[in-house]
Amino acid sequence: MKSALQLELQDLHGLPYIATIIWFILLGVSLLAVVFYLFQKNSPSKRKVDEVSPTDKKSRAKGF
Repeated sequence: MKSALQLELQDLHGLPYIATIIWFILLGVSLLAVVFYLFQKNSPSKRKVDEVSPTDKKSRAKGF
């Protein structure tokens, strides 16, 4: 006759394998989110620099 603890441990037989897979999936999603966030954070600053061209900085003659 098996004890209740032995029966519970038999039910958890594949848990470390499944937990490892879930852990790596969550780690991958988190890393993708960080990379996406950093890419989006750096992208608008480059657009602002590109929008201001050297010809826009020149002063124009104001006339009379």
